[in-house]
Amino acid sequence: MEFNYLADSALSTLVENKKFLKEMSDFVSDFSDGGKIKKLLEQSVEQSVEHAVNVVHMKIKHQSLNKAMNQVKNSSATIEEFEEVWKERSKAVEQKRINVKNLDEFKNFVKAVESAAGQAGAEVNDQANGTAYDEDLIMEDSGSEVFSFYDPWSKALIKNPMRNKMCGHIYDRDSVMPIIMDRIGIRCPVLGCANLCYIQPDHLVQDANVQQKIQQSMSNAIVDVTASEEDEE
Repeated sequence: MEFNYLADSALSTLVENKKFLKEMSDFVSDFSDGGKIKKLLEQSVEQSVEHAVNVVHMKIKHQSLNKAMNQVKNSSATIEEFEEVWKERSKAVEQKRINVKNLDEFKNFVKAVESAAGQAGAEVNDQANGTAYDEDLIMEDSGSEVFSFYDPWSKALIKNPMRNKMCGHIYDRDSVMPIIMDRIGIRCPVLGCANLCYIQPDHLVQDANVQQKIQQSMSNAIVDVTASEEDEE
């Protein structure tokens, strides 16, 4: 399928970019660049893992929807029956939570990035494996809505969620507002976003529902960590 091909190509490109940056880092190590290339490599590795989460998630959901549609087509005798059954099946697929970090495809990607990035691989493993605390905050699936609890620009946990009405993606207010006020022509930075509109202040609305989910996940994570520490004692 073309979508899967494009998704795989995107993941391969991310790995190839790490190889290029690693070669550049090794080359300039003999000169005094103040560690700029190495720092760029480390940042690129972190961003690639985050992008891979989104790409693999989209790929798995696309495959699930494709499979569901074929099943509905084969079992439906009329168009009306197809529409009714498809509405239920597609909704079930959209509501299913996908823990990307437990998938072999994502783990294999991390290994490839680790190999390409050399010493930066330790940071990849930390981000990919992490603790239960981190994994619970990576991605939330609510109906057809999938979003990261981390701001796409600062990579920090979102504190003041702002939703882009044009595409539905979430940013932290303290990140997005200075960026769009200082520069024009800024589009949604989320990988795979089909929205081509430049972000305007009136496109952004505060999302109290997302803020509540983030706070709840944080509270649950703290409780889990505390309980784990008590068990170890």
